[in-house]
Amino acid sequence: MATLAERLNAWFADAATADAVGRLREPTTSEVAQAISQDPSHDVTISRSYLTALRNGSQTNPTVSVLSALVRYFQSREMTLPVSVSALISEATPPAAPEEKDEWAEALSDRQVRSIAMRAGQLTPELREQLLSIMDVLDDPKKSAKPAREEGDA
Repeated sequence: MATLAERLNAWFADAATADAVGRLREPTTSEVAQAISQDPSHDVTISRSYLTALRNGSQTNPTVSVLSALVRYFQSREMTLPVSVSALISEATPPAAPEEKDEWAEALSDRQVRSIAMRAGQLTPELREQLLSIMDVLDDPKKSAKPAREEGDA
């Protein structure tokens, strides 16, 4: 069962965006706290230290207004995870996923895999096709297992 801190940290990871050189970068705790505090649509202010305490699990009982402010911030970002108060505080364990979903989740838990997927998602369909072709060549065990032949070999 995921804790509030684990779910919140998953949102931070899911909210990562590519920086100028294409690396995925999560929003910092300070950036999120500042954005929430400066949002004119509510009167919630949150300090970096309190948000850090929520993220590390030392604070576990935020007010509904703090939860709503967190949800509002993450809903303004491109997210793949569900973003709602109930998703953040849900005590229910999700139903068991099929084995294929477990494989996907395991693969996507790697930061480099997520970075490649995010960058590929921004490519045109033609460039994605070229990228898949390159990956097929790299993944072909027959080509990578064959030693290079020298000119004198027959």
